[in-house]
Amino acid sequence: MKDPAVSWDSDAPATEGETEAIEPFDARGMHRVYARSDQFGRHGIFNMDIWGTRDGRLLMRCWSRCEDIDGCSFEINGIDAAAIPQRDKKARFQESWIPKAVRNAYDRWIQGEI
Repeated sequence: MKDPAVSWDSDAPATEGETEAIEPFDARGMHRVYARSDQFGRHGIFNMDIWGTRDGRLLMRCWSRCEDIDGCSFEINGIDAAAIPQRDKKARFQESWIPKAVRNAYDRWIQGEI
């Protein structure tokens, strides 16, 4: 794997977690637990949203408004939803709980699209 495309402000936690590719999903009725955007030169803006379902599952969507960039979706397993910090609506999302497997999936997606 090339050097990571994304700069993270915190180290990944010891929680392993894992990602599994899934079909695109409709986030209606879910709550967003994490979001970020990264821009790499003229390649466009890459976005990652992580959503919590009512039954406690975590789903990740990697997307871009750029029509040349294909999005993808993952289910995140191995993370206790209770470990996700509660967010004040005016504060930025905290990334300290995002495990290495999730960070790597996002990096691989970006590297595959650049």
